[in-house]
Amino acid sequence: MRYLVLTRKYRPQNFNEVLGQPHVTRTLTSALSKGKIGHSYLFSGPRGVGKTSVARILAKAVNCEKGIVENPCNQCENCEGVTNCNSVDVIEIDGASNRGIDEIRTLRESVSYSPVHSRFKVYIIDEVHMLTKEAFNALLKTLEEPPSHVIFIFATTEPQKVPKTVLSRCQRFDFRILSNQEIFNKLKELVISEDVKATDEALSLISSRAEGAIRDAEGMLEQLISYSQGEITADDVKEVFGFIGDSLYLKLFDSIKKSEENEIIKCVEEIAQKGYDLREFTSGWLKFLRNLLICKLGIENITSATSSKDLTEISQDISVEFITAVLNLSVDLEKDIRLIIHSPVYLELAMLKMARIPSLRDINTLIAKISGNIPSNSSTSEKKKNKTEVNEIKTNIKPPKNEKELWNEIMKKVNGTGGKNFLKAFLKDASPVSFEDKILRIQVPSTHKGHLDEDIHFLRGALKEVTGEDIDIEIITYEPKVDPKLRDNTMVSKIKEIFNAEESF
Repeated sequence: MRYLVLTRKYRPQNFNEVLGQPHVTRTLTSALSKGKIGHSYLFSGPRGVGKTSVARILAKAVNCEKGIVENPCNQCENCEGVTNCNSVDVIEIDGASNRGIDEIRTLRESVSYSPVHSRFKVYIIDEVHMLTKEAFNALLKTLEEPPSHVIFIFATTEPQKVPKTVLSRCQRFDFRILSNQEIFNKLKELVISEDVKATDEALSLISSRAEGAIRDAEGMLEQLISYSQGEITADDVKEVFGFIGDSLYLKLFDSIKKSEENEIIKCVEEIAQKGYDLREFTSGWLKFLRNLLICKLGIENITSATSSKDLTEISQDISVEFITAVLNLSVDLEKDIRLIIHSPVYLELAMLKMARIPSLRDINTLIAKISGNIPSNSSTSEKKKNKTEVNEIKTNIKPPKNEKELWNEIMKKVNGTGGKNFLKAFLKDASPVSFEDKILRIQVPSTHKGHLDEDIHFLRGALKEVTGEDIDIEIITYEPKVDPKLRDNTMVSKIKEIFNAEESF
């Protein structure tokens, strides 16, 4: 018998064997038990999670010689025909290579023929989103009112590319990615079935690398079975697939935490010398930081390949904010690393920037202390010291005696700023009325109020600088007096006529 790869050998043959999609299998088995068979289905989800396998199981279930059953018997001629891919009534089409209107026209012609041996004629179109717009249009009428003996099953990794007119005619099932634990458990079963020895650490690394796709995990396991001598170890996985060990991530993060710039440069040089793919590195680095953050938050993480003891140890004397800051910079790193020609240099620069995060944090703390916003975790002595410093700063500010003196000081501040010329112009016609109870009242022409309201925060800032306190501003308006000669001015009349304007005075 010809050798079968693990992916084909252990492909699910009934709904009970489907891994990690209970919401899909439960709905389908319930519909089958009630005889409620749809004429078109859409299976969407990431690669390698079981879309095509479920499509084949459904094809067997509706055509099983025992009748429409929840699970196919896998022993009758129809079931075996689908399993061996030689059933004339179950037609699998690759949407990527048969995407044109001519192929769909051929399909439409064949739809009218009755099945040869089976109850239903089942068309499974994989990667259906690859069909052209014209092909979809040609399929629409058949999809809306297909013959009673035809079932369409579409599979796609990009459902957003499928026209809404097609989506509305299908029962849609969204397949999810599998958890690392689900893949790990499945790999455990496979190594037992194949009589292969593999360490848990090796299987955990494979599960992590598969990124939720069981098909990828099975492919990697098969490659490792051929490579290893006896037992599959974590070192075998790292060697074959170029894994960057968590020990290097731990070492690099520890250097960032301690701001050891020389060690950071050495780590980056090691990554470059070993020929690691830098995109692969940044992807693994983000996963490591995510696991570290979850560990710091005290959440149980069953998907981490790194020892929880190592994560706990390295996260002891750092804050969640620090990990989050490193994670934010690392997200930017992953976006940019694909576009940078000299990637090792950029990686080095990004890691050195992360090492400066503690210094930036200290600067922010210092600014908060100067402004009087002392962090809640500061010691009592520090709070008293900084409160004294702030009070000393405030005592050096001599408060103005009256509103006129205060207004003169404000105007000096406003005139000393670069820009805000409109504010200066409108304040020329303003005058102080009173200054009491931390409220400065000023009067301005009614035509100026709207403009001053927009820039009132600049006035408050000038008041804060002059008095050292938060002072409120109350604006009082008045109607400006206009020279009667101006009303009768010929030029003004002409302007009013040209622009169809009205007097605002």
